[in-house]
Amino acid sequence: MDDKIRRAEELLEQRARERGGNGHANVDTEGPAAEQPAAVTPEGQKTEELTNDLKRMTADFANYRKRNEAERTEFAKFAKADLISKILDVLDGFDRALATIPEELKGTPWVEGMWLLERKLRAILEVEGLKPVDSIGSQFDPYQHEAVAHIPSDQPEGTVIAEHQKAYRLHEKLIRPALVTVSSGSEGKEKN
Repeated sequence: MDDKIRRAEELLEQRARERGGNGHANVDTEGPAAEQPAAVTPEGQKTEELTNDLKRMTADFANYRKRNEAERTEFAKFAKADLISKILDVLDGFDRALATIPEELKGTPWVEGMWLLERKLRAILEVEGLKPVDSIGSQFDPYQHEAVAHIPSDQPEGTVIAEHQKAYRLHEKLIRPALVTVSSGSEGKEKN
């Protein structure tokens, strides 16, 4: 038994000398062995295939994680869109109510408190990424506007002349189009 152990240790030492300190085989650049390619064993080829498969799977998994993280970030960005759309109706109600306050009541503490609530609500929505879209004076865009009327005006045809409900974007996505009145051109054109 001692002979077998001693022989195994000698073989290990011999392989370590042949491979060098870094674990790779020492390559003799001179002589007949350098000219012949190393014979590839079936086990070595299988190991290389498995290593390549593992590298591919690792890269695929890394790409999957990046894609998944990007999708999760995008979902979180717009997950609040339904809730914010519902809150916009409340904000519109504030705007309509505050626009109809009589002049004699505008300086009262109650009215000032309502203005403060409206500003706080807008600030919270802006922090979440909500931005109003200005429509008046711009060209009608069916992706941003819903026309509720076409009336003659001094403005060129297709220009938004009145806004009945404001459009809003959440980050870069339009979550509510504006309800607008669009100019149909001047009255003089229609009479001709």
